[in-house]
Amino acid sequence: MTAAQIIASAYEDSGIIQPGGTVSSAQSTMALNRLNVLVKQLSAQPDMARGIKVWTRKRVTLALAKGQQTYLIGPASTDARASTQMGRTTLSAAEAASQTVLSITSNTDTTTYPGTTITMTASDIIGIQLDNGTIQWSTISGTPSTTATVADALTGAAASGNYVYWFTSRAQRMVEVESAVLRNSDMTDMEMGIYRDARQYDLAVSDKFADGTPTALLVEQMRIATCITLNSQPTDVTDQIIITGLYPQEDYDATTDDIAFPQECYGMLSWELAFLLSGSGGRWTQHMEANRQRAVQIYKNMYPEVTDAYFQCG
Repeated sequence: MTAAQIIASAYEDSGIIQPGGTVSSAQSTMALNRLNVLVKQLSAQPDMARGIKVWTRKRVTLALAKGQQTYLIGPASTDARASTQMGRTTLSAAEAASQTVLSITSNTDTTTYPGTTITMTASDIIGIQLDNGTIQWSTISGTPSTTATVADALTGAAASGNYVYWFTSRAQRMVEVESAVLRNSDMTDMEMGIYRDARQYDLAVSDKFADGTPTALLVEQMRIATCITLNSQPTDVTDQIIITGLYPQEDYDATTDDIAFPQECYGMLSWELAFLLSGSGGRWTQHMEANRQRAVQIYKNMYPEVTDAYFQCG
């Protein structure tokens, strides 16, 4: 279904328009705004049904920086080095400082995301492991083949075999972080602890500026980014953190947009939107409320095997 179909259904359910009636331009604009408000609210925890949001689950690769403890995940963070698809290759020859044309082993990668081929393209963000233990980030100019041209000259030497990372798009802010692992250069994962409370992190991590291999992280949800604070300052930039979490619900910019929910959720969306729109029509009956509650319960009871148990009054 499209946003327009959900909107028409909501207006019909609330009795504001007759079945098959025409939704005016003003009604459509208002309903599209309400729909965006509704789906963003459904991203959060209050519906007590986290498991049913599995279709918004993403795995984000966070590249580490030597000595850097805090990272932002979000498209508005220009220094963010996190993506849902980050490729990896190596330098096929030693590169000196000031070099801009780099010899690479391959412009594709099938190892970091098995079953998926990630290909370098023009304007991708690229990171080169330097011999001083840091990663220099730049962008790709032109179309890479056996070489990749970077916009910024290397600030230090890079030996043959050093890693080269790249990605196209920065990751979104995550509504919730479910788990995290530290993945080393051999693609071996180690589970990381997650602090969800700043006080707990402050008390548990006594030396927050110690150099070493991170074993835990603090997750803080900012307005436009997810803030990740490690329990130590990384020393090995070939390690990466793989975060599994829930993405925000999609924006609906036009009524022609497809609804990015499973089909089983359409009834709930229609009745919840009808409830939000009923104020403009001045009418909401007990029968309507019963239909709304039924649709919401069906929504909450989806996929019970992956939904957390909870208690509530009554």
